[in-house]
Amino acid sequence: MRYGVPLIAGAIALTLAISVPSELPLKLPLIQLYAMLIIASAWLGGFWPGLVATVFCTVGASYWLEPRGLLLQIHHSVDVVALVLLFLFGAALSALGENARKAVRYERTSRELAEKVAEAERSAAQAREDMLSMVAHDLRDPLGVIDLNAALISRASTAEGNAEISRRAALVHRTAQRMEAIIRNLLDVARIDAGGFALDMATESVEPLLAEVVEAHVDHAKVRNIELQHDVPAGIPHILCDRARIHQVLTNLVVNAMKFTSTGGKVALRAGVSGRFVRFSVTDTGVGIDGDELPRIFQRYFGEKRTRGGGIGLGLFISKSIVEAHHGTIEADSRVGHGSTFSFTVPIIAQASAPEPTTTTASGSGNR
Repeated sequence: MRYGVPLIAGAIALTLAISVPSELPLKLPLIQLYAMLIIASAWLGGFWPGLVATVFCTVGASYWLEPRGLLLQIHHSVDVVALVLLFLFGAALSALGENARKAVRYERTSRELAEKVAEAERSAAQAREDMLSMVAHDLRDPLGVIDLNAALISRASTAEGNAEISRRAALVHRTAQRMEAIIRNLLDVARIDAGGFALDMATESVEPLLAEVVEAHVDHAKVRNIELQHDVPAGIPHILCDRARIHQVLTNLVVNAMKFTSTGGKVALRAGVSGRFVRFSVTDTGVGIDGDELPRIFQRYFGEKRTRGGGIGLGLFISKSIVEAHHGTIEADSRVGHGSTFSFTVPIIAQASAPEPTTTTASGSGNR
């Protein structure tokens, strides 16, 4: 097959050279045809088939010299130069064709390999998600039992006035809750790696969302003597979002802010309009983040290096994936000793044109 094409090309070149009268002004078109035959031979067969076609085409071109057909009686040096140039031109085309053929073959092989690797990664991610889902299901039942009994022990010890047992029961409860959060984060990351997680999109009001987050953490803030407040301007537009997922992002940011804010500090949640988006922000008066760490703060597991209250460094990574799934952006601004501000955007939607709740799929791009 490789040499079949140049043989056919050579047959065409010689047939045309012998059969076409020399007085016809067809030299240039025939030379162009020879070039195409050489390119086709090199493209399909490589360098050597292209060179074979070049030899045939050079012989065919020699029939156009005078005296016609006397190949061994070429008297003009110009004719010799022309034939040499034609041969060199054909050899160059053959080399180019070989390189192009190799490049195409390499590109095709690379693409097939990349597709196989991507498929293997998707399969591995899906297998990891399936395994984590089973493990999470098996762990959540005993965790639920532990948490429930810790609550019962705490209630009984409080009634009996046993402060030590009540304190230890509260510790068990917090530990169970932290383990539940770790399991939830691992499952979210597995879903992101496997290609996405479901977003239940609907029109939501901003103020109740922030108020709910504050209410969920105000007791813990009081225990830490941290002022927790929220500020939402009147008439702020509704947003299109998955309420539970945006609540998850805000909760993660608030928990992080309180974790890194000392007793007597302040954490503030705010929302405001920024173009076609509502910008949420969580500002604290905590220890701040070093400037060298800021570009990496949303990387997977990075937060584990600086957290001091549990967690495995996945919260900010998951938050970034959730925000980007909503076609928004998330960023951090901080100075050591002056606190931090984490902010993210969610698209605005006019209340009058609010659609029915839909489900979309989010795919991914660390708890501080």
